[in-house]
Amino acid sequence: MSYIYGLLQSFIAFLLNTADKYVGNFGLSIIVVTIIIKIILLPLTIKQDKSMKAMKKLQPQLEEIKKKFANDKQMLNIKTMELYRENKVNPAGGCLPILIQLPILFALFGVLRSGIIPKDSTFLWMKLADPDPFYILPILNGAISFVQQKLMGTSENPQMKQMMYIFPLMMIFISYKMPAGLQVYWLTSSIAAVVQQYFIMKKGD
Repeated sequence: MSYIYGLLQSFIAFLLNTADKYVGNFGLSIIVVTIIIKIILLPLTIKQDKSMKAMKKLQPQLEEIKKKFANDKQMLNIKTMELYRENKVNPAGGCLPILIQLPILFALFGVLRSGIIPKDSTFLWMKLADPDPFYILPILNGAISFVQQKLMGTSENPQMKQMMYIFPLMMIFISYKMPAGLQVYWLTSSIAAVVQQYFIMKKGD
């Protein structure tokens, strides 16, 4: 795993250095590389959207199964999995793009800390290797996260409605001590995800 992580870190460093030759700023390079990564992951994003739509269609049937087998957890699980199989739905399908982004995030963190990118590299008001001193990026990350939740229509489910407000606050709390370079990556990735989601919803099935 460490070998694969090292390769990923080297690849991201290569992309950032290549982009920097053309744009002349590592902050802008992070934005360019983030957009490239989002384009590469676009097929998975579309698959995620299809999985979420399929899960949404099955929600009424899932609720019926929950009511019918409320006192029989084993049968509840069996019938739920049968419903997924019959409709060719993978309940974990919507998590794949998020899981793939985590190694990229860790690798970028390693690149920022390794010295491959000069530690005094700046973008706008920030040093990329240090947290945003004014907490502007964490707040923007939380706001964009809220917009994402709204676009995905999670407000129809009471539990997900709570997450729609809790998750952005978690994002702010988690990211406020992150290096600004990571926050730039996360913000750009989130904005790109919102744009993708808009056009996917506009196009429909």
